[in-house]
Amino acid sequence: VAKATGLPEDLYHDLVAKAEQAIKTSLRQRPVNVKDAVVKERNFKKLRQRSVEVSEFSYRPVACEHD
Repeated sequence: VAKATGLPEDLYHDLVAKAEQAIKTSLRQRPVNVKDAVVKERNFKKLRQRSVEVSEFSYRPVACEHD
């Protein structure tokens, strides 16, 4: 964690997930989101992840010869 927090901000970028292959079928009906209703009913705060930031750096475990 100390290495990650010490990195410059310009090394970070948004993680973009790509589909492995094109979808050949039609879209299905989306089911009702029961979880949101239960969270609202019980007066909990709904938490949502806004984004994921990633960065790369070399790492070498103590017993290894290569990064």
